[in-house]
Amino acid sequence: MLVIQKEVSPMDLNDADFIPVTTKDIALVQQYLLKADYEESNHNIVNFFQWIKQYPLWKFTHDHYLLLLGVHKGKFFTYMPLCEPQYFDEAILKAQSIFSYYQTPFELSCFTQKEKDKAIALLPNTVAIMECEASDYVYDVDKLRTLSGGKLQKRRNHYNAFLRANHGRITTEEITLDNKDEVKAFLSQWKTDETAEYFIYEKEGVFGILDLIGQLPCKGLLLRIDHEIKAFLIGSKTSSRMAQINIEKGDPSIRGIYQAIEVAYLNAFYPEATLVNREDDMGLESLRQAKRALDPLTMIEKYRIKEQT
Repeated sequence: MLVIQKEVSPMDLNDADFIPVTTKDIALVQQYLLKADYEESNHNIVNFFQWIKQYPLWKFTHDHYLLLLGVHKGKFFTYMPLCEPQYFDEAILKAQSIFSYYQTPFELSCFTQKEKDKAIALLPNTVAIMECEASDYVYDVDKLRTLSGGKLQKRRNHYNAFLRANHGRITTEEITLDNKDEVKAFLSQWKTDETAEYFIYEKEGVFGILDLIGQLPCKGLLLRIDHEIKAFLIGSKTSSRMAQINIEKGDPSIRGIYQAIEVAYLNAFYPEATLVNREDDMGLESLRQAKRALDPLTMIEKYRIKEQT
């Protein structure tokens, strides 16, 4: 998770090298994401646009690659280049040349181990730092579809209790332009007493994603009990084999509601996916325990790369 930032460095972005990313660029960014086929959660179309107000993006477009520039704690950085593997080196060197032109320290962020190793080999005067609290949790999607296995017994118990308590009262439907305003109304009333800055920004970003339903390549599902929305989930494809759960909200007073929306979602969408990325734990112990309890298949480590001074 990136810390909310308020300021930027003096790099002049009025130059034609990098120009702001807007919703008009959704198709362009997704086109290059598909070429890259990354599985790290920050390199995801929903994630980019959910946080675009807090973490503005700029783009440099080339036939071979797309460079995305972000800001972290007042400093610019580039994400992994969005390109096919044969253009990776070309893209990295171009990014370095742009930073050098502006006399700005060259930083790269959200790099996975494989791409980190490639970048370090290409940029000898750099050092990589693992972002310990940013690792993604990746799961066998079939286990989460069925909640099978001894390690998921507790979640299976919650799910079965939910089904028993609400038998005959549960319906689900895809989130569309016709019902997204109902979802927004539910979100408006969800955890209204929460005042943490990150929570407020995250919720604002979810409203933004709901406004982009029909424009973003994502799928959403809502769950009703007695015709009232009690949970919803929005996800997307991160790679050819991986789905990603981007947004998940439910009535915390209902036992098993989160297990129910997850099982329903993963059985409704992306049947070709074999893995599901549930993103990082944001350094929160409660989230860390919950994600570990789901029995992750693997973790995706992330690195920040900096020039040595």
